[in-house]
Amino acid sequence: MKLFPNTAGLMATRADIAAEHTAALDTLDFDKVIAALPAAIDHAMRNTVPDLYTAERAADLAAAMTVELRKPTPLTAADRGTEWMLRYGCTAWCINDHANPVSPDFHNAGETATALRATDLEPCAIDQPWLTAETVVMNDRPWAYGRETRVLLGYGDHLAELTPARARQALETMRGFVAQLEAVVDQADASALDDFDGDPEIARLDMQAADRRAGRAPRTGTGQ
Repeated sequence: MKLFPNTAGLMATRADIAAEHTAALDTLDFDKVIAALPAAIDHAMRNTVPDLYTAERAADLAAAMTVELRKPTPLTAADRGTEWMLRYGCTAWCINDHANPVSPDFHNAGETATALRATDLEPCAIDQPWLTAETVVMNDRPWAYGRETRVLLGYGDHLAELTPARARQALETMRGFVAQLEAVVDQADASALDDFDGDPEIARLDMQAADRRAGRAPRTGTGQ
């Protein structure tokens, strides 16, 4: 999925949804909101960012927003109240239930993740989001160890623990890479116009001949 990079366009999309489906939003009927998303986002993208619009991008954005709408909303420390925040040294946006014995000592607002999953790109990968990010604050025994804020950047099986400054460096690098990736994909799209399927029987015979030359037992498939 290509991320929708235009913040103004995204805000316009949300405004468009709100304007066209006020009744559904007022009654918090999320099924109606979700049903309205694809058409509303398609319409908004066509009108606000026509240079970026494709039907696939609009559908991807609608799918991503649907996932977000269907996620249960956890209580934040601010929801739990001032007494809770003072007791656990909690940030207002922390969603950890520190009263639970297995809850971590650090504080975080939950994970932001791509709708695209690792298995969408590599079938043998672990089924997890392709990219994730979250803010973490560590302030256990601050009188001894101080207070540290980190950004956890996840990519596949890897997790980088970054200072905010390093995380911003990563963000700027990713912004530059997105433009480069788009150029690569455009190039690949143009090249793929000349792609064609080979002949499975010729491929089978070619592999068997290669096996004979290498002294291996002949394969029976095409290996594709």
